[in-house]
Amino acid sequence: MKKALFIVSLVLLSLPVLSQGRKYNKSMQSAIEKMNEAPDPASELETVASFEEIALNYPDQWLPSYHASRILVFSSFDESDAVKSDALLDRAKKSLDKAMKMVPEESEVHVLEAFYYIGMISADPDKRGQLYYQDVLDAIQKSRQLNPENPRTYYVDGMMTFNMPEFMGGGPEAAKPILLEAQEKFKIFQNEDPFWPAWGEDLNQDELDRLKE
Repeated sequence: MKKALFIVSLVLLSLPVLSQGRKYNKSMQSAIEKMNEAPDPASELETVASFEEIALNYPDQWLPSYHASRILVFSSFDESDAVKSDALLDRAKKSLDKAMKMVPEESEVHVLEAFYYIGMISADPDKRGQLYYQDVLDAIQKSRQLNPENPRTYYVDGMMTFNMPEFMGGGPEAAKPILLEAQEKFKIFQNEDPFWPAWGEDLNQDELDRLKE
């Protein structure tokens, strides 16, 4: 009898946790679907609010903040107005910091950190190039150390290398082997979490296509 009561108590205690888990999964699935189905960058940007709300409701989950930050960083590249670009990056940094605080040893977060600094440079290359260049390299190196199989690390490294001057070790020829390695890693990369980052393969292919021009 005591054993039965103990089991019932455990089940009752676990019900709120299971319910929270289902709500989180449902919210994330909806947000991810809207993000993936967005027909243009402006529509994708509209999904940020959903991820930010999920992050507030589930403060122990880092992926909502990650996705919010990723969209904002990418959107900054489409913004020609430097002030508006900086506003997007400032908002992105807040979500990135949340994710970084929760999972400081996660490779994906450091890839995004590298992209964030690239965004900062792109908004004002002349003034910010030297300021953030080393931060980009450090974030890429940290990401590779944490997970040498993360294809997004190699894509960002290859893209950065492609756009660097040849006298600094950059250019198409230096970037090609990095981008090809990223291509191979994208083919085999797997993660069982349905909400895990899945971007980059098409962007990496765009860089490889540029090599043929």
